Amino acid sequence: MNDYVLRIFIDYEECDMDYIKAEIPYVNYVIERRDADVYILITKQPTAGGGTEYTLVFIGQKLFTGMSDTLRYNTLATDSDDTIRRGIVKKLKAGLVRYISRTPLGERLSIDLLEEKAVSKPYDRWHNWIFGIDVYTYVQGQQKYNFNNINTSLSIKKVLENWKWLNNFNYYYRYNVYKLEDTILINESKSFSGMTNPVIGISDYFSICGYGSFYSSSYENIYLSSGIALAIEYNIYPYSQSTSRKLTFQYEVGYIYFEYYELTIFDKLKERLVKETGSVNAYIRQPWGSVNLSLRGSHYFHDFKKNRLTLNTDISLPILKRLSFKIFSYVAMIHDQLSLPKRQLTEEEIILQKKLLATQYSYFISIGISYTFGSIYSNIVNPRFE
Repeated sequence: MNDYVLRIFIDYEECDMDYIKAEIPYVNYVIERRDADVYILITKQPTAGGGTEYTLVFIGQKLFTGMSDTLRYNTLATDSDDTIRRGIVKKLKAGLVRYISRTPLGERLSIDLLEEKAVSKPYDRWHNWIFGIDVYTYVQGQQKYNFNNINTSLSIKKVLENWKWLNNFNYYYRYNVYKLEDTILINESKSFSGMTNPVIGISDYFSICGYGSFYSSSYENIYLSSGIALAIEYNIYPYSQSTSRKLTFQYEVGYIYFEYYELTIFDKLKERLVKETGSVNAYIRQPWGSVNLSLRGSHYFHDFKKNRLTLNTDISLPILKRLSFKIFSYVAMIHDQLSLPKRQLTEEEIILQKKLLATQYSYFISIGISYTFGSIYSNIVNPRFE
């Protein structure tokens, strides 16, 4: 082991690996986690101030089996990408010290400590309230068509350790023009929505929350939908472990008022309904892979046949060495389209998707297999012609 160089594998797709390799050149980077001496799993979750908390888990393998460490790095909402990658590299270097010290490179290891500064709790004149305004426009066109979209949003939130209050307001407008030989087709739609959502933590495993919301969509024939709801959530694992594993059960019941642009297939222009919703959500991120599943079911009390069941999956698993399997899918069984217009839709409305179409199901699925072979190392950085 006199000339041994530590081999690491970093499991985080959003890393700037070229930058990391340039800043930490004294280890070998391998392309398969089973070949690594240290497997580094990086996860993230949003913080109250709009920033991000990164969790870096160092797991020893081979000669370092049984050794593990966890470090955290917090960013601000205003931090640049360069600031963030420098902070992650700093944590990576700190986490690798324990392992490098047990290799021949440990003889050349030097540790410096910056001058200690007193840290005091900062004065916050906003009292943890955070406001965000986003305005996005999208314009595309050529001689025969042009697309014009605008999307705006306003968020107001306050997040503390045991409770939070989230408020969101959104507006979307689309105006698309298609120029044919003898006619011009216009696809115009708009929607707006808002929600207030106070959440209270009861314990490390239980939370309750309330919802107040409104919604409008010309595409869905909903002039105005407004409602209130109460919900409870139970997490099998402590919320403190949510970056690596989470299994939650949610139950929600709420009252909703609907007002429609046009008469619906059920001969309604207005109605008041009570809705019940239940869901199971699982998230696991471990060295053996990641699994993100969500099963959600709902129905209206006035008619249990008016229901919906959806399943979302996002799974990435290493099957064998250097062979991995990935699946991303969405499947829905739909029996609650209460807002469908009673009249027959025109061909133009159907082709241009001006209106929501009747369906009993909806799905999307993407499956892939990835296999890598050859050298186990990926140390070299070459940015030419990128």
